[in-house]
Amino acid sequence: MPPRSARCQPSGGPPETDDDVPPYFKMEPIPTQVHLEGNRLVLTCMAEGSWPLEFKWIYNGTELTRFSLEYRYVIPALDRAHAGFYRCIVRNRVGALMQRSTQVQVAYMGGFVEGERTQAVSQGEAALILTPRIHSYPRPQITWFRDGRKIPPSSRM
Repeated sequence: MPPRSARCQPSGGPPETDDDVPPYFKMEPIPTQVHLEGNRLVLTCMAEGSWPLEFKWIYNGTELTRFSLEYRYVIPALDRAHAGFYRCIVRNRVGALMQRSTQVQVAYMGGFVEGERTQAVSQGEAALILTPRIHSYPRPQITWFRDGRKIPPSSRM
């Protein structure tokens, strides 16, 4: 069997061999994901290549972690401030690769901006009822009820 060739690695790590495989991603993240505020979020960097693989996490262009063997990034309780773009960088002695970013959006339901309102009209008169404003993401769907029954949407409603 012929001897394997070895190349020097500028980082001072172990020498490369012809069998070394640069890192590659088994799967790219989805472009956009929506998660509920307060829930746990686990981002995973699905990469392979010659070991050891090291991972670094980036948030909105800012380094979140240093290179380590941890391929996951965990946020125990998601908050609106965690919304943004995440990506990982994977490296081994052969090279490094940056993952496509995923946008994390945080769904939440805040309180009503205004307090309760009352509006009275005489029978047969038209009434314009404005939708109450509420801080939330995504925008809530509104369903109107009359006497406990859902009012089907129409051009008048």
